Amino acid sequence: MSGNARSRAFSLVELLVVIGIVTILIGLLLPSLGRAKRQARQVACLSNLRQVGTSLMVYAHFNKGWVFPPLRHGGLPRPERWPNFVFKPAQWNPPVLLCPDDLEPAEEHSYVLNDHLYLHGVRYFSKNLGRPASDVVVMGEKRSVEGDYYMNRGDFDRVVEPYRHGPRLGSNYLFLDMHAGTAPKSVAIAGLDPWDVPATPQ
Repeated sequence: MSGNARSRAFSLVELLVVIGIVTILIGLLLPSLGRAKRQARQVACLSNLRQVGTSLMVYAHFNKGWVFPPLRHGGLPRPERWPNFVFKPAQWNPPVLLCPDDLEPAEEHSYVLNDHLYLHGVRYFSKNLGRPASDVVVMGEKRSVEGDYYMNRGDFDRVVEPYRHGPRLGSNYLFLDMHAGTAPKSVAIAGLDPWDVPATPQ
């Protein structure tokens, strides 16, 4: 073999160096790819909540401003639960109630309604709520093991999942003005039960 041919060939050491560099680059890129995938699932979850908000607005329009059907909880037979009265065609487990980051949700839904609104008589057009409608939670993400559809008084710590998408992204919420997003600070620090509405609406 000529000297020129030997100079064009890679040595074993050079191959190992290249493999090492490629391995390091892959190690640096994998966490970024994981974060991107997780953020994509969080965005898909937000999209679900926006679609639910649209259906709840239609329901409120035909039901004197009530945001969701009351007392239609997970203990009832499936045809009598609230999704059947909001979504068309009627379905107890529409796919829009599933968050992509919630792998095994009880009763095939990832979100829970804020029953404080019903208890306080809050409607879509209610005023004097003690905070802007954009800070009043209608629905949020529940812990996977919880099968009910309503977050009732005293249930916040047990039912609500605050970090479905990790510490940085937190969880998604649907608010009374029907926008979907993460919880603002005014909701997060409102008290032991940040979903409660402190004032009597009008």
